[in-house]
Amino acid sequence: MRRSSRLLQVPLCLVGVHFLLHLAHSLHGCVSVAFARLPRATPLPPQIVSDVPGTWAYDTMSRRVREEIVEKVVIGDNAGAAPFEAVKVEINALRDELSNAGSTALTHVPEAGGGPDLAAWRAIMEPHVTKGDTWLSAPWCVTEFYLYRRIAGILRYWSSGFDPFAKAKGAGLRSAVGSLDALAPRVLPVMASGDASGLFLSIALWGNRMDLSLWPAGANVASVAGAFQAVLDAAQEQLLADDTAAVEARLQALRARGGGIVDLIVDNAGFELCTDMLLADHLVASGAAKQVRFRVKHHPTFVSDALEVDVRSHIDELVAGGGDSARLARRWRQHLESGAWTLHADHFWAMPPAMWEMPEPLYQELASSSALAVVKGDANYRRVLGDRPWPLDTPFADVASYWPCPVLCLRTLKAELGCGMAKPLTDRAAAADPNWLVNGRWGVVQHFGPDEPAATR
Repeated sequence: MRRSSRLLQVPLCLVGVHFLLHLAHSLHGCVSVAFARLPRATPLPPQIVSDVPGTWAYDTMSRRVREEIVEKVVIGDNAGAAPFEAVKVEINALRDELSNAGSTALTHVPEAGGGPDLAAWRAIMEPHVTKGDTWLSAPWCVTEFYLYRRIAGILRYWSSGFDPFAKAKGAGLRSAVGSLDALAPRVLPVMASGDASGLFLSIALWGNRMDLSLWPAGANVASVAGAFQAVLDAAQEQLLADDTAAVEARLQALRARGGGIVDLIVDNAGFELCTDMLLADHLVASGAAKQVRFRVKHHPTFVSDALEVDVRSHIDELVAGGGDSARLARRWRQHLESGAWTLHADHFWAMPPAMWEMPEPLYQELASSSALAVVKGDANYRRVLGDRPWPLDTPFADVASYWPCPVLCLRTLKAELGCGMAKPLTDRAAAADPNWLVNGRWGVVQHFGPDEPAATR
């Protein structure tokens, strides 16, 4: 049986002010607070902040977001566009804040930019504004998401629909077509095979890092199993945690009962989104999923994160482009039209709170209907961990124990945190690669089900 969640209903008058502010984003006007969903791993580490020189977080918030995001992408890609030029003074002011990140105090998200999530953001930022936190002293996850919310507000995204990252995402899709054309004739023959789930999981994890030279496009059906096993074996060397067998067993159980609902918490657009759609196609075609719910961002975030419009535009552009990619994209369009795939843009996916603080309606939706939540990418993974530096060998199941449904994380490492990785493997990675925690060359496939006993690995 599924382990019941431990919920404590507390009258508002009995809850401390700071605790309420911490949770207010999930209240939505309710008169009680549902909480006590914390990892069973203890103690809870402090959140990562960005004020330690030499760390990835420090470099990100003191330099990278200003130079590589605001200046290069927001300003560089959009100069001359009317929606950008109309607010250029505000963008430059934001750039000035980031130029003095260590001394500039955070403020609330300005209401002038509009958006349906303003009240939630006010609750998120209140303790940091009250404390006088700067861009570097506040939690890293808070300031990163806050930056993209500020950009969306400045550009009046909810009235203009202007995506400052559209050019970058378009370039990402165009560069992906060749890889997708190469994949299509290899994966289409095994799309409906339950035995191919490990392959599609690996494609969704590694994307164009997979070595397709090991899998000739002309491989016949008799040789295809050995071909994609060779691809998987080649990718295995960079895996620091691998629960693929447990995921395959869960998917097989879903097929045996006629399929379930799978939630796919999407990360990047471009080729990564295409590999996510390959996985979703396989889950439906093989009978593991009767429906895949794509959980996308509700405003432009992290430059390349996928919006609902990106899913639809990627499919349309691939269909129009012809070639083998179009064969896949036509299948994906049919999945949307039939309702086998649905798109959902809940505010929570573009906000910094830990996943264990998800709003009650979302928690209950997953608890009551989701057979598996697939969490893609590094930023989403950081939220699964609360953006906290757990000991790297802390069992994943002890950190993810709060999930209301079975969860699978597919992550290439791009931040200085993690869990569920055996020390001999992390020692090997560190010896081979001094930047192993942040360069995306190493990955994990981690799974936990609330119906399973505590992890032993």
